[in-house]
Amino acid sequence: MPLSLSPQAARLLSAPVRNRKRVFLLSGLILVAAVVAFWVHRQRHVTENDARVMADMITISSRVDGWVAQRDVTDGDMVTAGSQLVVIDQREALMQVEELRASDEALRLESERVKTLLEISRGATESAIAAARAHRANAEAALHFSQAELDLARKDFTRSENLIAENAIARRVWDQSRTVLQQAEGKHRQALAQLAEAQANLDQALAHQDDPRVLEAQLAQLEQQRAEVQARIRQKDVALADRVVRSPIDGVVDQKFVEPGEYVIPGQRLVILHDPKAVWVEVLLKETKLSGLKPGQPVDISVDAYPGRTFIGSVERIGTAATSQFALIPSPNPSGNFTKINQRVPVRIKVEQPDDNPLRPGMMVEVDIDLAGI
Repeated sequence: MPLSLSPQAARLLSAPVRNRKRVFLLSGLILVAAVVAFWVHRQRHVTENDARVMADMITISSRVDGWVAQRDVTDGDMVTAGSQLVVIDQREALMQVEELRASDEALRLESERVKTLLEISRGATESAIAAARAHRANAEAALHFSQAELDLARKDFTRSENLIAENAIARRVWDQSRTVLQQAEGKHRQALAQLAEAQANLDQALAHQDDPRVLEAQLAQLEQQRAEVQARIRQKDVALADRVVRSPIDGVVDQKFVEPGEYVIPGQRLVILHDPKAVWVEVLLKETKLSGLKPGQPVDISVDAYPGRTFIGSVERIGTAATSQFALIPSPNPSGNFTKINQRVPVRIKVEQPDDNPLRPGMMVEVDIDLAGI
């Protein structure tokens, strides 16, 4: 930059030689002071212009395939978390979900029908068993009563036979006792038949007591089928939700990659966005400048896009490896010839984004790190 002199210095230069000597002496002192100030600044500060604004660029991709039905955003649009970005054709997915829900409703109605039958079967089976047992108990009581009558009739007939042999009673009394015995024997045989019938009815009722278990197994099978259908519904609901692509953050759309009507496949990029408030500066420092660098040291940031405007930041993190370690193509030295080159280490600088969000990813900046700041 050309040296500009003040009016006073110009007058001094136009003065006699003695005054010119004073001017030269003063200029020399100023130059020495400037060199000393520059040297002191270089000792206390690290400056670098290989720096740029960075942000987490989020690539939103499709999880399903299909035709793009609509795209609700374009480059530069501000979005909020959960806002709709892209919609992929969902007609077929909706029909599949409706079909599965209809199947689930049919299984639910069938389960309700089987439950009703199960309750009826349980009640009928318990009632039939209870009635059969009561009928058997009545038959047993009738048998005991007929047995008692038969024993009494046999005793009376035996007594009548002894008396008729002794001509102690009339023939008519003997006939009556024999008739009573025959009637008692008939009642006893009838009681035995009724007991056998009651036992058969009880056995038949007990044989049907497992009928509710059949219905219970059928109900369990229906519930299992319904659980499978509901699981498929949840799966289809997820696939249906994936057809409406939403923003995971509050941010700004950086670039769109699809248009309505295009066919996309799983993994295909749809849009890229980032959070404009979550930006930082990454500077690649030579390894010779890392001495004395510590997290927390203040940083003055000058952005090429905003001349005369300074942003304030601080050292947040110092990289643990040089950038050459992440090169896709390594640079071995099989020939033995070696040229030493200073490697660069990434340093992350925290910077507060102003309200107008002037810092954008990719912007080139210059940083001035104050090593004596902490």
